[in-house]
Amino acid sequence: MEKGKVYHSPFFVLRVAKSDGIARVSAVVPNKVAKLAVKRNKYRRLIYNAVGPIFSKIKPDFHVIVFAKSELLKSDLTDASKEIHGVFVKAGLLM
Repeated sequence: MEKGKVYHSPFFVLRVAKSDGIARVSAVVPNKVAKLAVKRNKYRRLIYNAVGPIFSKIKPDFHVIVFAKSELLKSDLTDASKEIHGVFVKAGLLM
């Protein structure tokens, strides 16, 4: 995704681009954050669980990619949920 805007938080980096249709959210955990695939998948699931409650509130016509930072490894679901909500508000994605 070359076009779009980037938003930062302590746990995440959001890349947001305008698109057609419904909103889509993807989660990425780089190798620099977690070496083992098992750990990367665990944190990807954590991101999806944090996005789940606010997914219905996301404005349509946006593609969002959530990149994890290494600080996410020190958090739990409640911290991640608060941080995800904050960065989505900062990006202006919630209705």
